[in-house]
Amino acid sequence: MAVRLVKGRQKVKDERTDSELMIALCKGDEAAFSEVIRRFQGPVYSLLIRMLGNEDDAEELLQVTFCRVHQYRDHYDPERPLVTWIFTIASNLAKKEWRRRSHWMQVPEDSVNLTSPVNTTPHYESGRRELRASLEEAINRLPIHYREPFLLREDQQLTYEEIAEVLGIRIGTVKSRINRARAQLRESLSEAWERWR
Repeated sequence: MAVRLVKGRQKVKDERTDSELMIALCKGDEAAFSEVIRRFQGPVYSLLIRMLGNEDDAEELLQVTFCRVHQYRDHYDPERPLVTWIFTIASNLAKKEWRRRSHWMQVPEDSVNLTSPVNTTPHYESGRRELRASLEEAINRLPIHYREPFLLREDQQLTYEEIAEVLGIRIGTVKSRINRARAQLRESLSEAWERWR
């Protein structure tokens, strides 16, 4: 099954909840599936690009993620948040890709958004770019088991409970891994921060 990602703005906002959309999809409402894609393609793609570091791979796994959502729609529990179910699917696909590669690929610096909403001095902009590049590099160097919960928390704004559900680990483990990721990032970035603060 090929999934068509949704582009452009929706004319009329679909007021149904995520659970209602999935229930409608299970009853054969394909418009509900389009709305699920519309709501979640951005966050899922963002997660995949940060985890895989490659736009082509992220786009491919984004397609596969939504194929799985459609294929396994009867397995969704409407009592649970849809976002965690979809992120679990995407996360598992990314982990499978990691195992296939057997090493981590870096996010290219030219894919990092370095734009600023205000005009600033060249020195400040230079420092800002260096800090951003240093941050991306430091995140990419985190061990996978720290990087994944960190990205789910910081990029996707998931709660600790949702992250625990996505990754299939205890909440205490989630908190510990995120704290260790933050500590490693602080240590990695201390020199760059001192130079440009």
